[in-house]
Amino acid sequence: MKRLSCAMGLVWLLVVALCGTSHAVSVTLVRGSSALSSVPALGEKPIVLAFGEDRVLIHDSRLPVKGKLLDTRDIPLTELFLVRDHRALSQIAGYDTLYRHGAFRLAVVKRPEELGGLKSVRLWPVRRSMVVTRKAGGVKGEPDPKVNALISKLNRSRYGEYMAMLARDLETRYSCANEVLTARDKISREFKALGLRTNASMSFPNDCEGGCEEWKGFNVIGRKVGKVRPEEFYLVGAHYDSANGEGGACNTAPGACDNASGVAAVLELARVFRTVDTEASIVFVAFGGEEIDLLGSRKYVQELIDAGEDADLKAFVVLDMISFYKADATRGIIIEGSRGITRQARALDRLVGYVRTYTDLDVEHTVKYSGSDHEPFLDEEMAGGLLIQMDCDAADYEPLHSARDTLGHQDLPFAIEVTKVAAALLAEAGIMDATP
Repeated sequence: MKRLSCAMGLVWLLVVALCGTSHAVSVTLVRGSSALSSVPALGEKPIVLAFGEDRVLIHDSRLPVKGKLLDTRDIPLTELFLVRDHRALSQIAGYDTLYRHGAFRLAVVKRPEELGGLKSVRLWPVRRSMVVTRKAGGVKGEPDPKVNALISKLNRSRYGEYMAMLARDLETRYSCANEVLTARDKISREFKALGLRTNASMSFPNDCEGGCEEWKGFNVIGRKVGKVRPEEFYLVGAHYDSANGEGGACNTAPGACDNASGVAAVLELARVFRTVDTEASIVFVAFGGEEIDLLGSRKYVQELIDAGEDADLKAFVVLDMISFYKADATRGIIIEGSRGITRQARALDRLVGYVRTYTDLDVEHTVKYSGSDHEPFLDEEMAGGLLIQMDCDAADYEPLHSARDTLGHQDLPFAIEVTKVAAALLAEAGIMDATP
């Protein structure tokens, strides 16, 4: 889902010159590290959208900007939207993309009411300046020796075995197919074998539109009990269901990147944390129903609130689509979080810091969160975020939501790097002496 790379270190500046109702719109692309200084005074304050190192300016076309003219037409401001679209590439329609940065598109949407009703599409009207994604600052911090020791145990081969257990051994993990129950049972067995405390799977009603079966949805939950503050917990989660948006919901959907990659990370983290005691508890969750309106994570969050346990969750991290391979892909992640309240802002900053300290990955962050299992947590003011690969949206990863999302397209070393960030957050539970 993630970003338009800046070739050869250049800053790209796309300028969308927007009119009032009677003036044409110019779309101008300006390249170079001095792009901002080359833009003339624009008179009335323009709308500025920030995407990492890129800037999109929206202004009256009567105030020209030097650069290559890409487009001229009439675009009412009411038709300009920021779009997040999680559909398969073959299904994406209903708007004209002017600019793309990772999962975000600046687009002309003539009938927003048609897209607004789709569960896999999110629209934000563009009416004011905003930071969409921010290039993370900071420098590499001093690593914690205990965290270093822990992440050194992450094993690429074991991670790959966990991925294969889901993406190779099962034809699909669609929420309303028989195979999703097999996936649930496989994950549950692994949790038990890793010494986690498991209860009966949390179930919820499914919205089975594909006509395959009418199964309930299930979350699979394992808990590593803390030795000092067992009621407090940190959480790592990933959805284990998959989807095929091209050939029909009931057809083959191996879902290697989306999202056997995230579940494999959860299982590998459970294996590694088995070797240490922690002061607080750690909860490992494989969410069901993510591809059907985040049903599993919504259910989990609501049950936390109903039980009065939401305050016991100190921080969470969700992993989704972290293993896509492409020769020219950006080796980096975007962290989606919130700054709605102080503890959310601090968690987002800590996650960025862990990327800098324990990996060499590029990193951006955004508070325009949507479309994965972090959303219900953030909506309820819980602290944490999503780790997702920069180049893993439909435009970058063409096999997304298709029968072609297979193991052969995955970059396991990269996935391990992302998993290190989640390990650092879970280590906040307080690493004690190693278990004999």
